[in-house]
Amino acid sequence: MSGSAAAQDDDFVVASENDEAAQIILMAGLTAYNEAQVGPDPVRDPRSHVCIVARDREGRVRGGAQGVTVGAWLALDTVWVEDAFRLRGLGARVLDAAEAEGRRRGCKWAILATFDYQAPDFYSRRGYVEYARMEDFPWGHTRFQLRKEL
Repeated sequence: MSGSAAAQDDDFVVASENDEAAQIILMAGLTAYNEAQVGPDPVRDPRSHVCIVARDREGRVRGGAQGVTVGAWLALDTVWVEDAFRLRGLGARVLDAAEAEGRRRGCKWAILATFDYQAPDFYSRRGYVEYARMEDFPWGHTRFQLRKEL
């Protein structure tokens, strides 16, 4: 066993480890528990996936958004526009399309995360409000958790 800060009693050894096999067991255990409570994980169901793609006239991907719909929520994990196409309204069009897809699926809210070096002001202008903030995540930066009523 590698790692540090081990604690031991008569039945268990608890220690910090970087063990891929143990990580797989932990995730499988949590997934099984969660699915027993609420049914299959919507993230694993391709029908819950949302993928909005912005292509140029030659068919190249220049931006887009992806995430999942879970219950009444559109959870976006990626919103991106290529540098050369920013500040031209493409990001707004992509976000509008993702939100429209969420509404089409019955979502009432959207949720996403962004960093201070990304686009918190963009999302604020689009109606997103901060509900949580993580300072020094990563060091010297801030991560913002945002939501919007659809």
